[in-house]
Amino acid sequence: MKREPMTHDFGPGRRGWGHDYCVDKVVNGGQQIHASGWGHDGRMIQEGDYLLLEHKGGRRTTRYQVQTIERVMDPPDMWHANLAFAPRQYATQEEMDATR
Repeated sequence: MKREPMTHDFGPGRRGWGHDYCVDKVVNGGQQIHASGWGHDGRMIQEGDYLLLEHKGGRRTTRYQVQTIERVMDPPDMWHANLAFAPRQYATQEEMDATR
């Protein structure tokens, strides 16, 4: 049984000791990135999950989907991942405005 993807929030105000990331490589104008990080939101990050990463300027987030992930065993929550830009889908303009 396939589980629903989880969203892990690494956006503004959510980054800190034990829960952070860095972008190692940007490909195709940001459509894909390679990132390393540590921490999660209660469940280990899996392929197919979404990561909300802090957008330049620090007030908003950009959503990426985990394509591949490699875990580092020390510390146990450290990871290296290939991510693909995955913009959120909104049903209405009001729903979109509520996220700003």
